[in-house]
Amino acid sequence: MSQVSVVANLTVKQGKEDEFLALWDDLIAHIQANEPGCLHYTIHRSTTEPNVFYVTELYDDQAAFDAHMGSDAFSAFGASLGDVVEGGGMQILTPVKSAKG
Repeated sequence: MSQVSVVANLTVKQGKEDEFLALWDDLIAHIQANEPGCLHYTIHRSTTEPNVFYVTELYDDQAAFDAHMGSDAFSAFGASLGDVVEGGGMQILTPVKSAKG
């Protein structure tokens, strides 16, 4: 099976950026402890739009991605975003070339 990568973008309500970042703590702890098939999971903040964030993810395969998306931790995280996020999107991709990782 081929690897699965994700690039997501989230626009956070003005003034909610710190709250948004704090919401990731439990999910990241869950990923580190329970998702060996997740090879990379990074949250990025735009340097030009401080309320816009990007998430890059890389999984061993579709099963690892499905395990992440189906986890109780991800469900709880997603439910917590309603008060802080005003929009976003997600692209599911297949890596084709990489220098590292």
